[in-house]
Amino acid sequence: MFQVLQRNSSFNYVLLPIVALLLWGMNIIEPHFVTHYYDSTPMVLYKPLMAIQNATELGGQLVGILIVCLNIIALVKVNSSIRLIEKRSVFYILLYIIFSASLQDFKQLNPMQPALLFLILGFASLFKMYKQERELTSIFEAGVCVAIATLFYAPSIYFAVVVFIGLLVLVPFYWRQWLAALFGILLPIFIVFAISFCFDTLQTQIQVWNVNLFTQRTITFNSLTPLIFSLFLALLFILSSVYAFSGGLKKVVLRKCYFILLLFLALILSVYLFIPYVGIEFLFFGTLPVAIYIANYMVNIRSKIFAEALFFLIIACTVCVQIFPDITINL
Repeated sequence: MFQVLQRNSSFNYVLLPIVALLLWGMNIIEPHFVTHYYDSTPMVLYKPLMAIQNATELGGQLVGILIVCLNIIALVKVNSSIRLIEKRSVFYILLYIIFSASLQDFKQLNPMQPALLFLILGFASLFKMYKQERELTSIFEAGVCVAIATLFYAPSIYFAVVVFIGLLVLVPFYWRQWLAALFGILLPIFIVFAISFCFDTLQTQIQVWNVNLFTQRTITFNSLTPLIFSLFLALLFILSSVYAFSGGLKKVVLRKCYFILLLFLALILSVYLFIPYVGIEFLFFGTLPVAIYIANYMVNIRSKIFAEALFFLIIACTVCVQIFPDITINL
């Protein structure tokens, strides 16, 4: 079955929607929405989406699925332009779909999905900076994308660090590029606050940011099946990283791009572990680097039996998470 996903076959265009339908089917038939802090006090760009959710739960669920589809299109665009995964395969798309449905909070309408869309577009612009020592437009676009992601999900502001890390990794220091990146990050946020000031809603806007950035989170994660799945993926990611940086990536540009994605994941884990205002939903953004790393590793495994075994374990864990999401362990 895994070998089928590595072919440019029309069967894949049927298989992937079926997988998505199986994962999101119950949410469409019986929409169930759990309200979180980012839903009750939505950021400015997430607010219109929440208006749809409040009007009709089914509408909100369909909007969420539409955003997942847009993320897939953006991922395909990035992979086509940069060839992050050199072998033709749709496996990375399947992994993204599976990871996006790994928790119920991820399957319902949430601000992380549209934020991830703009982060993917930001990575596309950032990766264009390789050897472009005087390029300003692409790095400005990357900064703007991070800012727009922040206007959906406020903690995305921490990803501004990745823009400057990308500059350090991809090009020699050029102060105009750093200024362009900073300007791109600040401009959309400045526009939002300027509009709020003009309409005398500045205090409300500040309160929204305060709730989304500086409210203490109470984190509980005692569900056993997602925890086992996460540990399995962590082990597989380690194997994928060793493969990537021990000769698996031949091109210099790919090694640099993968290194940026690795630092992106390290930032996600660091922010989640050390900043008490960030909830477990922040780990959702790890679906991007984890899907790319694991897909790149598995499509290049020489042993077909080992690749099929790993694929079976991923599917088995996914099924268990969907069927037994509430099995708990006392910690």
